[in-house]
Amino acid sequence: MVIQEARRMEYHDRFALQQADQAIRKDVVRALVELITNSNDSYYRMEEEGRKVKGAIIVEIARKRRNSILRVRDFAEGMSSRTMNEKVGTYGAPTSGFLEGKSVRGLWGRGLKDSFYGLGHGKVLSIRNDTLYEARLFIEDGAPMYEPPQAGVPVTEEIREKLQIPNGNGTVMEIIISRDDVPVPRIDSLRFKLQQHFELRGIMNNPDRYVLLREVTSKGKLKQEIPLGYKNPTGIRIYNEAFYVPGFDALTHLVVYRSDEPLTSVAEVGDFADGGLLVVSKRVVLAITLLKYEHSEYASRVYGTITCDHMHDLLQQEETEPILSATRDGLNWDHPFMQKLKEEIELKLDPLIQAERRLAHQTATIVVDQKMRKRFNSALRHLNSIANSVLVGPRTRKKEKRPDVPFSGFGFTREFASVQSGKSMEITIRAKLDRSFSQGDLVEVISENPEVNVLTPYVELVPRKDFPDIGEARVQVEGAQVGIESLITAKSQGLSADALVKVVSRPPKPKGERSRGFITDIEFSPSADPRQRATFDRETAKIIISTTAPSVAQYLGENGAGASTPQGQVLLAELVTDVLCREVARVGVQSGKLPSFHESRDASIQAHYNRLVHDFAHEIHAYFVDSQYRRKEVEE
Repeated sequence: MVIQEARRMEYHDRFALQQADQAIRKDVVRALVELITNSNDSYYRMEEEGRKVKGAIIVEIARKRRNSILRVRDFAEGMSSRTMNEKVGTYGAPTSGFLEGKSVRGLWGRGLKDSFYGLGHGKVLSIRNDTLYEARLFIEDGAPMYEPPQAGVPVTEEIREKLQIPNGNGTVMEIIISRDDVPVPRIDSLRFKLQQHFELRGIMNNPDRYVLLREVTSKGKLKQEIPLGYKNPTGIRIYNEAFYVPGFDALTHLVVYRSDEPLTSVAEVGDFADGGLLVVSKRVVLAITLLKYEHSEYASRVYGTITCDHMHDLLQQEETEPILSATRDGLNWDHPFMQKLKEEIELKLDPLIQAERRLAHQTATIVVDQKMRKRFNSALRHLNSIANSVLVGPRTRKKEKRPDVPFSGFGFTREFASVQSGKSMEITIRAKLDRSFSQGDLVEVISENPEVNVLTPYVELVPRKDFPDIGEARVQVEGAQVGIESLITAKSQGLSADALVKVVSRPPKPKGERSRGFITDIEFSPSADPRQRATFDRETAKIIISTTAPSVAQYLGENGAGASTPQGQVLLAELVTDVLCREVARVGVQSGKLPSFHESRDASIQAHYNRLVHDFAHEIHAYFVDSQYRRKEVEE
């Protein structure tokens, strides 16, 4: 009997390429996440050695029809020929310092290689101790190839200028996107996704890091550069506790915040969610999750961190590394430790989510019963008809609608606007071109809060083609932190105008100036400010009745109970009359559709309000008060 000697299993070349495809998924953003975190790991190693770092990471993209170029540049350790062969020329070896216990993300030594092979080919150039080393990664005949660095080249000023590393050590990773099936994102999309990606969040909000995104031409000429960053949503901390996971010597720290605004979830937008808990081990973000509450509407404001360094200890067990998938798709919650951690976290989250559920029920605007809803729907049609008769007038055929111009002759077309965090939006300034304003007049635009940035601080008034006596200027603003509100002020020719911009997590609904009517609904709210009996929410175009206002509470319950009684019907009619007439007067005067009787805008609004109450209050009462409760002679 012949006994064969055991040998190592041979892996086919295509295995590495399959791994690269599974890890990168033809996604430029996933590749950049790997390269950016590689640079960050290098800075971390320097910091743990007590060395000062620049912390800058430069991301460049040159978009072309074919063979677009990605570059990531840092000013960290740099690599010698030996280090480059270990870290770049070896696939799957733990070379980042992770197994030595350093706070780095590199687990298996595959991220950089997967990025190159998953998108195309490229090279790594690194300066170490005034010597340049260069290695290439490419695919040849279906096999992943590595060309090691030759003898180091002494660094000259010309080399430093070409690599844009003016002094010290540093590395440039350059990928040529030669695969035709890899889409190259536009700069705005790339910016949003890099800033929002959960794995980069610790880098983007680290004051010791500076990440810059540059768009360059194929010849390297700068087109634009954008600083990248991320700020957590505004909110309050609702949980902060450290505990040991039962059965394990694993200290875990759970911090939970409640956002001021609803947040996007992992279920909605995946890796780019504002909501959810970041799972962190030794400063490395491993996952984002809300566990069993991933799809709960009552967890839509929850964000925070789960910090447990014991996960690094588990990942250092080279044999299996079972708690994280090989392609970094997420944590393995079936692992015994992860199961117990999950149970403990959910146990601590449960009372917080239940509190959100109760709060939602307490503060929810009350839904009226079917009979009252039918009355409201009928009344809304009549109320909108009144508003249209005053602000629009009788319909005429083949006549273009003249755009509204503010009362002062200068202002924003919208008083309120929402912008998604990390993205930009446009608001319009409109002016009457007369003695005060003329074509080409410059408008200065400022924001009172730096987290709402005005991208176009100076804009020019341009006449409309359909109405040349009206000038418009379009202002670009962007939001940086969810929950922030900022007053945007435009100034020109001695006049000023304001608009309030709120930064939100979810994309704003498509704009439309009262596309559903001047008034969209009437709602009862026990949480509305009781100092005002009824208000008009200009953002939603709803009349809100405060059921806790003292005079309202005498007749209406929190759920609107009593609205069908004689006194309740009369009170409701009075409240609606007051809100409708005041808002129609305000919009009419500010838009110029109602004439100004006084030098004071407020006095003109009050005068029109008084007239509208006189003209329409009896009609509004007829919509809300049953005929048996009204005297016949004032019914119509």
